[in-house]
Amino acid sequence: MTKDFRIGRILGIEISIDYTWFIIFVIIASGLASGWFAKYLPDVSPGVRWLIAGLTSILFFASVLLHELSHSVVAIRSGLKVSGITLFLFGGVSKLTEEPKSASVELKMAVAGPLMSLVLSAVFLALSVVLPGGVFRVVFRYLGIVNAFLAAFNLLPGFPLDGGRVLRAGLWKWSSNLSEATRIASSFGQGLGILLIVFGVLGYFMGGQFGSLWMAFIGWFLTQAAQSSYQQMILRQALTGVPVSHVMTQQVDAVPAEMPLDQVVHDYIMARNHPAFPVIADGPFDSAQGKHVVGLLCITDVRGVPREEWHGVSAGQAASALSERNTVPPTTDAWEALVRMSQENCGRLLVVENGLLRGIISRTDIMRLMRSRLQLGV
Repeated sequence: MTKDFRIGRILGIEISIDYTWFIIFVIIASGLASGWFAKYLPDVSPGVRWLIAGLTSILFFASVLLHELSHSVVAIRSGLKVSGITLFLFGGVSKLTEEPKSASVELKMAVAGPLMSLVLSAVFLALSVVLPGGVFRVVFRYLGIVNAFLAAFNLLPGFPLDGGRVLRAGLWKWSSNLSEATRIASSFGQGLGILLIVFGVLGYFMGGQFGSLWMAFIGWFLTQAAQSSYQQMILRQALTGVPVSHVMTQQVDAVPAEMPLDQVVHDYIMARNHPAFPVIADGPFDSAQGKHVVGLLCITDVRGVPREEWHGVSAGQAASALSERNTVPPTTDAWEALVRMSQENCGRLLVVENGLLRGIISRTDIMRLMRSRLQLGV
């Protein structure tokens, strides 16, 4: 996934939509309007069919959201942290910041989503029978069928699909080795993805058109997701337990709060290749003693001030306020810091202790640590 935006919270879980979601939304809505509803509602005008198709697509993605919420609720009740849920091109994903603590927790989390989809399928199909014929019956029949398909597809034994997580839970229980269980389950996921690509490409050349290409595209995504999920787990294991104080850069280019923006631009932004600078009070920065940090000055903050006013506006006045989004304490795990950077779409975080700046942790610092561990065989 790339860039997403937050739309709200449900049960305390942050919900986001990736921009690729709009692509699949349009594809599903257009397919319903020209296919399913054109077949079963031939007497309805095209404009009304498009409206019904759009509303049905929203209900479908609400079903996907409930599927992911089921995973997240079980995870939270099991003591895990869930940073949020994102809807994107291939459906939805619950973002966990840590691995399950046992195989039984993994199993409960994995089956929660498909069970929710099966319940929704049963409810929608029942409504399609109970309600009188017409638009509602056609809409609910579609939602019942597609939720059943969603449950069935997710139960395929390929990690990181839910079925792959069930497989990993069984392997984990049998071997007591999470890394090995993840490696094997990820291999199944890559194999399943390759099969979908092969069948999709063959189906396309045999006249399957868009549906076959979509199968191949899903196979490609599953192959990439299986590989990256295993790599992410290895990265998480390597970084968990390593405090950012052991990885951070202590020699920080910090901007004095009283310095005017025109001087900041000349002496810092133009002279040094950094996207943001901490703003400190009381003289130059000393990593041993620390300095009181008053904010974080980004290039966007400077651009928000008219250029003719730069000489009269100080760095402290233009800087963004400190928050949990741009700061971490020195005891934070390097993995947690990396997750925070990904969530906030930023490349560095200030390491702050009792209001004092101790250093900066960046993706580069963490990658440097990983390179060192790989070279040492750790």
